[in-house]
Amino acid sequence: MSIFKTKWIILKIQKINNWEFLYTIFTKEYWKIKCNKKLSKKEKTIDLWYIVNFEITTKENSSIHKIRNIKILSEFLVENKSFKELNVYLTILAIILNKTPNWLPISELFELVEILNNFVNIDLILLNLIRLKTISIFWELNENHKNNIVAKILKFININKIDRILKLTWINESIEKELEII
Repeated sequence: MSIFKTKWIILKIQKINNWEFLYTIFTKEYWKIKCNKKLSKKEKTIDLWYIVNFEITTKENSSIHKIRNIKILSEFLVENKSFKELNVYLTILAIILNKTPNWLPISELFELVEILNNFVNIDLILLNLIRLKTISIFWELNENHKNNIVAKILKFININKIDRILKLTWINESIEKELEII
């Protein structure tokens, strides 16, 4: 049995019964794993998109691990978010959940979610840029587009890190709509 502690992103939650949950979690240093936790009535439940710090107890030949000592570090602030913004955020988490192999740590994905959770005023344009960067990490972002400006933005997203991408502030409404569709 081994124990390790690090920051995790909650990608998926399955309720087993009233107080027991199965979590699919992802970290920068390791990979995507499944773990379960029985919560006491005093403990706060953790939700999707939370970045948490807790200990993982693993056993050899076990596919589901145990967690304990949960500390919530950050969460996506849902207050004052539109349905579209929440939908894009959940789409980003779904891409990470569905596309990331269980055995492969991808630190850039973890950094994207950390950025999302630390942004106080994130808008739909920035969320869509992060969504496109997430797709790009899996080499599935097609740079070809009938609109030359959109094609240049897609190429820029493919070759740059997120901190440079988030500096794109000149995107107008028609370009924004094109990026939403991709």
